[in-house]
Amino acid sequence: MKKKMLFCLVFAAVVLTGCVDQQSLTEEEIANQNRVDAIVTNVLFDNELDEAASYNIHKDGFLVIKFAETVPFEKYNHVVETLRSNGQMNGVRAEQGGREVCPVSGLR
Repeated sequence: MKKKMLFCLVFAAVVLTGCVDQQSLTEEEIANQNRVDAIVTNVLFDNELDEAASYNIHKDGFLVIKFAETVPFEKYNHVVETLRSNGQMNGVRAEQGGREVCPVSGLR
């Protein structure tokens, strides 16, 4: 019984350590994400879309942004082009309703 318990504890420690390692970010990656987050937040707020979009910033600075179905083409297209022209991120991918909109371009 004690051997099984010890094995389970060691196994859990190894598995959890592996998970933590894969999700760790360097200081540079954290700073980059924070910089991109500030840019995206400001652009969405300035265009009154802060409640109609969600986004994920990859550790390399690539942005995936999802717009609500109610956002018209002109608005999300303007936001995406503004973000892509900023130069602080490695690229922007936009989605609406589960489909890609404004195909990816402007990768550095």
